[in-house]
Parts: sequence; structure tokens; C-alpha cells
Amino acid sequence: MECDGNRTSQTSEERFFKIGSLYVSPSRHEVKVDNNYIILTLKEFDLLCLLLSNQGLVLTRDRIFTKVWGYAFDGENRTVDVHIRTLRQKLGEAGKYIKTIRGVGYKIDIT
Repeated sequence: MECDGNRTSQTSEERFFKIGSLYVSPSRHEVKVDNNYIILTLKEFDLLCLLLSNQGLVLTRDRIFTKVWGYAFDGENRTVDVHIRTLRQKLGEAGKYIKTIRGVGYKIDIT
């Protein structure tokens, strides 16, 4: 899965996300928090990009699983939740932008 940023830098080819202290460049496969590089697995990166490219929208676990892992969610798999928890830990303070919508899924929100 490849994600496209919703903000552009000085060159029209470079697309990126910037939310608070979080910076993500899909084309460079870079994630920074407070200008410190964060190392993510491919699935964690894809998950973060999916959430960022749908900022403000609630994504169900089923939709996340299908988009990131490429096959149907079985309803009892905790893979998405585990990856969200690990992603929040790796992002540190910026992990607060990933909101849990109880009983539904997750979204990126800056409030």
C-alpha cells in the first residue's frame, strides 16, 4: 500500500504529512517526531499513512486490516490493535494523535 500526503513541500513531486511534531514523507519512507527519525516496520508505516490520508475520518478495524494487510478481517483478530499500540509507543508524544473510537476503530485527530 502506498499513501499520498495531503500537503506539498516546495517541489510539486514531494508530498508529505505534517501534524504537530509529526512529519511523514511517504515518498522517502520517512517518519520524524520533533525532527528525530522514527523507525517503523512496513505495516506500521502503511497503517500510519492510511490514518493520515484519512485524517479526521474513523476507519474501522475491518477497513484498516483490508487496506494494510490486503485480505478480509476475521472479526476476532487483534492484529490492528497491537499495531496501533506499537505505533503509538514508537511515535511517543505524537502517538496521541491516533484516537481510539470505542467499538468502531481509529482515526487521526489533532484535538
